[in-house]
Amino acid sequence: MNIHEYQAKELLEKYNVAVPKGIAAMSVEEAVKAAESLPGPLYVVKSQIHAGGRGAGHFTNDKQGKGGVRLCKTAEEVKDAAEAMMGNTLVTIQTGAEGKQVNRLYVTDGVDIDKEYYCSVVLDRGTSRVTFMVSTEGGMDIEEVAEKTPEKITHVDIDPVTGMSGFHARKLAFALGLEGAAFKSSIKFFMSLYKAFVELDAAIVEINPMIVTDKNEVMALDAKMNFDEN
Repeated sequence: MNIHEYQAKELLEKYNVAVPKGIAAMSVEEAVKAAESLPGPLYVVKSQIHAGGRGAGHFTNDKQGKGGVRLCKTAEEVKDAAEAMMGNTLVTIQTGAEGKQVNRLYVTDGVDIDKEYYCSVVLDRGTSRVTFMVSTEGGMDIEEVAEKTPEKITHVDIDPVTGMSGFHARKLAFALGLEGAAFKSSIKFFMSLYKAFVELDAAIVEINPMIVTDKNEVMALDAKMNFDEN
């Protein structure tokens, strides 16, 4: 069972996993109100469908237009973006040619990105261990990274009986080449993410991209969470 990005981030935020401020919107009017209540001066309007590749996708009524993730500088631009998305069908690499209709949006505060990374947490049923996967290739399809440059993916297995320790988190941070304040921020991020994964009984949590901001804070810019049907 998948949940939308905004729902995943609401859950992660409760576990102190850093995410940009954001508000879900079910209409164009709600999207504008969301932007007006956020700090700004940049806003990101994101289509909420159960599929990846939204930013690189296209709408069936405007195939040459922008995708399902748009950066806006004013509330008026947010309105224009929301009108272009809401109720229209978005086609991405994961939806197939039929696409999926956009019935809700997520308006978030824009952040200055210094670097993008990949991070996910999954349950390895073969070993009954929780596995972190991280890569410096943030924003890319992890299957493509695994096929072309598998050496850029680091796996860290954690025994759920003993749980995650600072050692595991530091190994992940070292693998990404993080230093200084970003290194410290990532330790908190990984530990909080593990706690969220275990206590929410998730099947997978994928953060793509995980970012380091211009202030050296590690955040989940995009998040996907999946649960077993039972």
